[in-house]
Amino acid sequence: MFNRAFKNFLTKKPSKVDLYPYLYSISFGELGKPKEEIRTEPIKCSNCGAIFTDTDLIQVDSQKGSYYVCEFCGTINTIDKSKIEKKLPNDIDIILIEALKKGPKKEEKITKMDKTEGDLYISVIDISGSMSGAKIEAVKKSLIQTLKDFKINSPSTKYLLIAFESSVYYYLKHDKNPLNFSGDLLFSLERIKDQLIKSIKKEKFLGSIGEFADGWIRKVEDLRSMDMTALGPALYFAINSFELFKHTGRITLLTDGLANQGIGNLSGTSPGAEKFYENMAELCNQHKIIVDVVGVSTSGDNNEMGLQTLGKLTDKTGGTLYLISSEEMEEIFSELRQMRYIGKDVKVKVIVPPSIIIKNITGAYSSKSAIKGSEINLGAITEDRELFLELESAKELVEKEEVPIQLQVEYIDNDGRKRMRVINDRVKVTKDENKFKSQYNQKFNVMMNIQTAGRSYYAGKAKESKARLRSLRDEMLGEMKHLKSVNMTFAEKDFTEGLAFLDDELEEIEMEEVKGTQAPTLSFLAVKGQKRARMSSGALKKRMEKKKK
Repeated sequence: MFNRAFKNFLTKKPSKVDLYPYLYSISFGELGKPKEEIRTEPIKCSNCGAIFTDTDLIQVDSQKGSYYVCEFCGTINTIDKSKIEKKLPNDIDIILIEALKKGPKKEEKITKMDKTEGDLYISVIDISGSMSGAKIEAVKKSLIQTLKDFKINSPSTKYLLIAFESSVYYYLKHDKNPLNFSGDLLFSLERIKDQLIKSIKKEKFLGSIGEFADGWIRKVEDLRSMDMTALGPALYFAINSFELFKHTGRITLLTDGLANQGIGNLSGTSPGAEKFYENMAELCNQHKIIVDVVGVSTSGDNNEMGLQTLGKLTDKTGGTLYLISSEEMEEIFSELRQMRYIGKDVKVKVIVPPSIIIKNITGAYSSKSAIKGSEINLGAITEDRELFLELESAKELVEKEEVPIQLQVEYIDNDGRKRMRVINDRVKVTKDENKFKSQYNQKFNVMMNIQTAGRSYYAGKAKESKARLRSLRDEMLGEMKHLKSVNMTFAEKDFTEGLAFLDDELEEIEMEEVKGTQAPTLSFLAVKGQKRARMSSGALKKRMEKKKK
């Protein structure tokens, strides 16, 4: 889960730092396979927050009592020895909060299930005029299949349908007409929330898909395209629904054009639209909501959808950003149905001593660099998610000393328990740069550069991304040639596999450049950029194997 490209730190910075950076991979597949569990409150350093695990560090003083000096920041922390019985392993899983105790299952029909049982799934669908014809029919067909799938495989899931054009249509019940919200109301967050509370205050239960799928299918079949695009208000109605009905779950937001009505207007007439969607993403995180955004584009129409802005919703909640044609709708909805998350509300923190600096983290946010030196909130994650962490020495290190590094991953598992995975690593220091190079795994460096290129791609800088990867390929080829010329032993297999990764990614970019001419440029680059910025080594290998078949 926490692996590094290098065996040792060097006393001085590597001479070719671009080719030999200090990199860690943080992969999440093992979160579904916990290590040794403990159920005591973790002991944290009062200054840096590092989790204490090593009882050998405990000292006793007649005046201070029991204490330990934090090996990361040097802070003196008093400690109750009875709270930690033994030295903990370097890889542990701490149960912070057990799952809420559930009473005996009720015998009532599914219609009477307590409103807090089962996740809530909300479809937020654009039915503006541009969605007429093949687009709306494809949406309806795919959504109906999703409801049928939930009916069989997840019958306790609750469901709401929200459709929007210049008005927002809130389908609370399968057998009732939608609530209609329009006019000045759509320009005020406060009024939207107040009106929604008033409109549904008598509703105590949300029916589950297992009971009402057929009724919801009829509602979907009746959808018709109409006028403008009140996307921002529709999204806010959806988010508030999770709070009011006390649920966690998912939102699928589908659109084919820019939001141009009410709050969150992306057409240029509303200041602060980007900040609005950033705030909505934070609100989603608070309520443990995953948001997927699906942009629909007819070949050659080039209608922008603001996906580079809406993508913030997926970046921070762990959802996925798509740009598809009507013909691809069924495939994407199927992919969304099969998406399995192994952790929600995932927060990552890396603790290092003052001698080491966290220079960069990739794989976290595609729209901007990850926050350095602080906790990173990933929202929900799948098992193939991978981050890359770049460290740098702040000063000359001492040979043979050991540098401590700690990874903390806090998350909620699929049983509702709040956990923290803590992994400690100790890295020895050497001055032998040749040995350092000979043991270096270049695949880490390639993957971090691919993710970095994805961030640029997201921002619309496709040429810069391509140039970055080509430059790295040339440097790696030159370094291999040099190492062979001086008869130096090195991890040639890792170099070769890394170069294969680069060649495949550059090939993908070439194909994307052809497809991109028939799509809205900024939205297209945002979608491809997010995928690249989140690319894991496992996903890249699967793609390469698929091409060989």
